[in-house]
This record gives sequence, structure tokens and C-alpha cells, in this order.
Amino acid sequence: MRKLTIALVLTTTLIAIAAAAGALPHAGARYTGPTNSKVVNGFGNTVTFLAGARSLKRFSFGTLGCFGYGTFPVGVDPYSTSIAQLPKTVPVTAKGTFAVTSVPADWNGGDSGMKLKVSLTGTFSSASAAKGTISVSENNGNGGTCGPVKMTFVAKLGGG
Repeated sequence: MRKLTIALVLTTTLIAIAAAAGALPHAGARYTGPTNSKVVNGFGNTVTFLAGARSLKRFSFGTLGCFGYGTFPVGVDPYSTSIAQLPKTVPVTAKGTFAVTSVPADWNGGDSGMKLKVSLTGTFSSASAAKGTISVSENNGNGGTCGPVKMTFVAKLGGG
């Protein structure tokens, strides 16, 4: 009975330590999922990234910025024509959290003078799912700024 009790305590302790250590992503896997951005023309916004052993790569999402675009042609997905991508990797801690602050993003939306800065925080709730918040700020090149505009996301291994 004593050996059983010791084994049970040891197993419980190891499980608690593993849970406290946090979840890490599957290296080399693609994650994708929806944001809580407003649906436009029936289209929602999506976030996507590739996971490294301790980093997120090619983190991208649709954004309409914070100055706004005006109207969109019917049947056109405005998020697919306005993609922001972080040019650098986002570090992931041993506990599965990730964050960057005010990183210039590559963005194919807006006009050529628009500069987009992105802050990102999040965590892996499991090896197959992450959730977080994206904050977007803009500079229009003429001294005008706006933001941050925030959106949340839930990304899952392989999408869905």
C-alpha cells in the first residue's frame, strides 16, 4: 500500500508540473483560426502562422486598419486583399506564451504611405490551440495616427 501511495503522489506531482509548464506548439505545424473582427460582405477575418520549436513564423492576419477603407465591392473578401504579416519571428516562452510590442508589419492594404505597427500577446492553451490579442496602430505618413484597434483570435492546429 505504501508503494502505491508513493507512486500516486509522484504521478500527481509530475502531472501538476507538466500542466504548470504550459503547452508548446507542434513545431513545423500550421495554425489558423478566426478573429473577432467585424464580418464584412459575409466574410470573416482569419489569423494564420507556422510554429517553430520556440517561435511563431509568418504570423499574418487580415486588417482594415483603423483609418478605414470606406465601402467594399459586393462579393469581395476585404480581409483577403488587406493582409498584414509580421516580418520577424515571434518568440514563444517555455510556458507557451508569446508577445511582441509595436512591430512594423508588412501590409498590402491602404496606400503606400501607410505604416502599420502591431502588438501581439497570446498563449497556447494546448499544443493544438492558441488564443491571443492583436493590436493594430497606423501612421498615415502625414502625421496622422490612429489606434490601437484590438481583435482577439483563436487559432487551431491545421485550422478549423
